[in-house]
Amino acid sequence: MGLQRYHFDPNKLEFVATRPRLSLPVFVGLCVFLLAAAVLSTIVLSTSFRDRQLAAENQTLREQFSGYQQEVSNLSDQLSDISDQDKELYRVILGADPIPEDISRVGVGGTDSYSRFDGLSESAAELLRKNAEKLDELERRIKLQSASFEYLKGTADSRPEIWEQTPSIMPTTVGRISSFQGLRLHPILRYKRQHNGVDIVVPKNTPIYATASGVVEGIGYEARGYGHYIVLSHPKAGYKTLYAHLNSEPRIPRGAKVVRGEQIGLSGNSGLSAAPHLHYEVRDKNGSPLRPRDFFMLGMSPQDYQQLLEEYSRVSHLPSLD
Repeated sequence: MGLQRYHFDPNKLEFVATRPRLSLPVFVGLCVFLLAAAVLSTIVLSTSFRDRQLAAENQTLREQFSGYQQEVSNLSDQLSDISDQDKELYRVILGADPIPEDISRVGVGGTDSYSRFDGLSESAAELLRKNAEKLDELERRIKLQSASFEYLKGTADSRPEIWEQTPSIMPTTVGRISSFQGLRLHPILRYKRQHNGVDIVVPKNTPIYATASGVVEGIGYEARGYGHYIVLSHPKAGYKTLYAHLNSEPRIPRGAKVVRGEQIGLSGNSGLSAAPHLHYEVRDKNGSPLRPRDFFMLGMSPQDYQQLLEEYSRVSHLPSLD
């Protein structure tokens, strides 16, 4: 320990202790320490901010991936509906063999094609793997469905008579569907019973058109039922169509041939009907009722058919008009 130094203060007229001066090595060391502390603090703060930023970005990416997963799932459901139509309607109509089960599953084997995600964290790798698997499956199913439609188109082109006799258009050019097929409350009888067709609300004397080419099988009148009606047979395709509650007896004789789009009568309110409309049915060759809306799809754009389905969901709980 060094000796304390003093100097004379002329203002105070006394000796006071002299403050020690920092040596150069001490001063340099202090500066280096302060600089290092400042740099370290900056690194710590920067790292903390970057960590929070990365965490926020990861959360945003996870939320986006979750939304993508839902969109892919919705597309997969829509594709499943199309595949069902392919199997249960189009191939039945055209007499085509169903797609073999092992092919329709569009599985994939071999090496793991998603190993590129293995270097990531477990949660990120699982998320990316699931999305990639679903997208790849969707791509394979779309390719299969495209190939199937191409085959069915070729089959339809080779069988023009079957296609001409397959119901595929709306029986009216105006009006709205007020009731679909299913169990419905009858507006007059006031109890629930099976409704085997669709009701299309149109004014009286609206032209009614054949939805497929065929032959007039029956014309009649039921006071407690269909009122004035006409039944067309489409033997090549194996269907029958019925048009009921017409304004009067159609002026087409039994056995007459009709073509798709030909006028076969006028709408009315005859029979057991609550308001002017057309009741339309599609049946198989044995007379069992089928869903007319499945056949509307054949002659509609995807947008029109989607609108039809939305209309169906809106009116499915309402009573029929007959």
